[in-house]
Amino acid sequence: MKNTLKLALAGLFLACSSLASAAAYHVSLDTSSIDGQDGYIAFGLNGLSDSPWVSALLSQYRGSSLGLIDAENTFNVQGDLNTSLKFDNRSLNQFTQGLIFGKQLQFDVELTDSRDEFGSGTSFTFAVLDKNYAGILGNDPYGIVAQADFIPGAALDFKANTHLATITPVPEPETYALMGLGVLALALRRKRIYTV
Repeated sequence: MKNTLKLALAGLFLACSSLASAAAYHVSLDTSSIDGQDGYIAFGLNGLSDSPWVSALLSQYRGSSLGLIDAENTFNVQGDLNTSLKFDNRSLNQFTQGLIFGKQLQFDVELTDSRDEFGSGTSFTFAVLDKNYAGILGNDPYGIVAQADFIPGAALDFKANTHLATITPVPEPETYALMGLGVLALALRRKRIYTV
């Protein structure tokens, strides 16, 4: 009976751990060095025609005052920054919105892919541009301050291109469930030791 219970708990642990993959990230960018300047933030999720399906859900935007959406440079995206933005790489897409810099820009992004092993890559980019659409922070001429690269068969590579940006994984509900299961197992084991 003891071995059956141990095997069942081990199986449950393995099943839960395979569900706990970090696909959500919190992105933060300090724009205090360009305080008061007008410019744009731009997001895109694009790949080649043979790229496996990838989507991005951007939400929880906080920071600088938003201006108008740049309709000429916004296409194939659902939503807005006040609620959420939905991208997928089935068609070329971009979202560009004006703002006045000076505060910490923050948002969460949930990245989902089909986990296909073959095809070309896809990139999710976050850019900060001046009013002439040139890079305003860092050394990237296109203004890219953070980029997530999906390469089929490889781990997601999400990196900041400037020291002013930070990217941190956000634990998913499965991770909290797994931690709770571990705490419960420890409590039951401790109770069993004291009752023997």
